[in-house]
Amino acid sequence: MKGMSGIFIAACVVGTSFVLNDDAPESPSILVDQMGYRPGDKKIVFLKERGSNEYNIVDNYSDKVVHKGKIHPIGVADANTGDMLFVIDFSKFKKVGTYRIVLKDSSQHSLPFSIDKDVYDQAALSALKSFYYQRCGSAIDDGSLWEHPICHSRPARYFAEPDEVKNVTGGWHDAGDYNKFVPTTAVSAAFLLSLYELQREKFFDGQMGIPEKHNDVPDILDEARWGLEWLMKMQEADGGVAHKVSIKKWTGEHLPHTENDTQYLFSRSTVATADVAAVTALAARLFHRYDKVFARKLLQSSLKAWEFLEANPSIVPEGGFKNPDGVEGGEYGDSNDNDERLWASVELLKATGNPKFHDYFLQHYQEVGGVNYAVSWQNVQNFAYYSYLTVPVNVNNYQTRSFIISTMSIYCDALLERINSNGYRYVLLPEQQYWGSNSVAMGHAYDLIMGYEATKHQRYLEGALDQLHYMLGRNTFGLSFVTGVGVNAVKHPYHQFSMLSEHDVPVPGMLVAGCNAYSRLNGKTISQFHGRSYEDSEKNYYVNEPAINYTASFMFVASYFSSFRRFDTSEYIYTEEEQP
Repeated sequence: MKGMSGIFIAACVVGTSFVLNDDAPESPSILVDQMGYRPGDKKIVFLKERGSNEYNIVDNYSDKVVHKGKIHPIGVADANTGDMLFVIDFSKFKKVGTYRIVLKDSSQHSLPFSIDKDVYDQAALSALKSFYYQRCGSAIDDGSLWEHPICHSRPARYFAEPDEVKNVTGGWHDAGDYNKFVPTTAVSAAFLLSLYELQREKFFDGQMGIPEKHNDVPDILDEARWGLEWLMKMQEADGGVAHKVSIKKWTGEHLPHTENDTQYLFSRSTVATADVAAVTALAARLFHRYDKVFARKLLQSSLKAWEFLEANPSIVPEGGFKNPDGVEGGEYGDSNDNDERLWASVELLKATGNPKFHDYFLQHYQEVGGVNYAVSWQNVQNFAYYSYLTVPVNVNNYQTRSFIISTMSIYCDALLERINSNGYRYVLLPEQQYWGSNSVAMGHAYDLIMGYEATKHQRYLEGALDQLHYMLGRNTFGLSFVTGVGVNAVKHPYHQFSMLSEHDVPVPGMLVAGCNAYSRLNGKTISQFHGRSYEDSEKNYYVNEPAINYTASFMFVASYFSSFRRFDTSEYIYTEEEQP
């Protein structure tokens, strides 16, 4: 641990620094990305109160002024929050170091931030490691504060046939509770796998300090495998995949190893089946070089799932999955499985080369309208489209490829128009501040990254970075929405293990839901402004619950912009003895 001018204490988890933020101000008026900025990127800071015409950049260790500049004199109104913002743009300053911004002739100063090529490594690796802490059916024993004994090790009962049981242990706890859902697990695993495929040179064995280290497989694939093994357990003999495993009703907060409520296995759905067909086919290609037996198992699962889809051309159950009477809590219902089937077809095409999957894609790719909405557990068509763009040129269809590129460009340009018109350069409109809004913004950032990968338009990358800056503190709250990442990060997520642990430090690396103007705890309106409808309260799950699919999209974006220097992660385990 080390001090930084008395402002915060940093501790490290598998090479990823997280910050204890008890001394941080609740809402600073100078709003920065608390991780910082890469040297060559645009560097913009917002002021809520101008207070001065000039600013200084001060070295955080020596307190020497290293750069001076003028504050833009004209304020920018932000419709989401009602804030009037003034801009500091210090993009030309590129010197590596850790700094604060201080307003000239004023006592106002920003939280510390860094300029370096690896400023997002901490956030990205914390997000990756958070999946390990969400593991179900396993003891967590990495020597950190977040250890616990094995949990949920009993078979689940079929909801329709309670006398019958099935071993569906494993997987990841979905969110702040301990239920598990195929749609969110499949999408989360897909983000891990897609990131590895896109930037595989960044990932290596031993990077995350998980139990599978030193097996000659990159840790990101080992973590994805934890989710994949569970997804295959959810598959029935006919290829169909059960939609979820959960308790019937919430009975209060529990530590994971003390929850004794019966877990039930619910009915199959074509949405879940197609999700599994897609992600196992994707994984089969990536695991082939590391574990051919596992890769073959993945592909067999995918093909079996496709057989179920062929035998059931209409959505199952009719209208999509719904919770049965007497069951409360997460449902993840989806009344349209066309996008999931499309995603499965292209991944199976790439895994097998069988032209029947190409024929299916060509017949159906226009039915979901092109690239037109952020990837989520409910909308996976963009996974399908982006994957098709990497089909070899001698295989793919030029007209189809052109359709995808065209709709992607229109969509990404529309996202940039929103970003340029919003004061905080945030992509969401006021009416999009609903449950899980942070993950929608990260989904848009992912889309902008993939737009850049397809077109090489630099403006798309800049728009994606703006969303990362927002999540890491350049927002009206001056708050990092990622637990344990940043000087002033979320302290009180609705996350049962974090809430009930004897240590007052939440599991790091989890993205919380964010502003939500529509779902109100006890009917309470937090703010008249949709972009202020958030509170860091462990009881308000409408705005402050993390979820694996939220974190997965953040992990992809933060990792994409990270450098991931190699180091021995065994040196960076934060233990109880080191707790301040």
